[in-house]
This record gives sequence, structure tokens and C-alpha cells, in this order.
Amino acid sequence: MDSRDFPVKGRLDAVDAAMASVCAFVGDALPAEDLIRLEIALTEALTNIVLHGGLPPGAGIGVSVRKDAPGITVEIRDPGRPVPVALFRAARDPAAIDPLEESGRGIPLIVALSDTLDYDSRDGVNRLVLRFAGQGS
Repeated sequence: MDSRDFPVKGRLDAVDAAMASVCAFVGDALPAEDLIRLEIALTEALTNIVLHGGLPPGAGIGVSVRKDAPGITVEIRDPGRPVPVALFRAARDPAAIDPLEESGRGIPLIVALSDTLDYDSRDGVNRLVLRFAGQGS
């Protein structure tokens, strides 16, 4: 098992740089279609935290990536506002998503693209764990 931490500054320009590093690290561990799912889901999660997470000034986001064959586990930690758990529950129901809304599809997209998703918020830290099982192999 190989793992690596990718600290991300709480700015949009830092998301792209982090994604390039994460994809380079996991590129050999997932088939192309699963790597694309990971890239989209993680980019969406990080972007949502930066834009909507209420990060304290100067705060960053912790991203830990673990290769555990045959897939990848990504843990995202941030000190922003907790996400209401009801949003994750509602995201599991595709009928609850309005395709004409300009926003509000990020969490459903993350849920749909990851094989498993766990979220909790404790002691001022939000923790989102995404699993990509490498199904395409």
C-alpha cells in the first residue's frame, strides 16, 4: 500500500495544481475511465470547499490518497462549515436533482462518480472519504 498527502491551499488556483499531482500519483493504479471519475469527483469536492465551505482565512485543505489495490481511497479534510448530511442523502436520489438549476449538482456528481462515499464532521474538521474501486480493470 502506497499513500501520499497533498496539502491544498484554500484557493481555486491551488485545486488545479493539486489535481495534477494526485493524478500523476494514481495514474498507474486505475484504468483511464476510473481515473477520469476520480479527477472529476475530487476536483468538484475541492472546488466546492473553496467556493462554499467557509474556510477560515489562510486555511488549507488536506488531501490524503492511498493506493490499496485494486483501487484508490481519497480522504479530504477541511476546517470549514460542515455540510448538512441531508445533502448527501438527497444526492443518492437522482429524482431530487433539478437538471435546470445552475448550482447544486456538485454533491450528487461526487456521489455518482465515487464507488463509496463517507462524510463526517467532528471537532471542527470535516472529513470526506471517497473510494474508487478500479472497476474498469
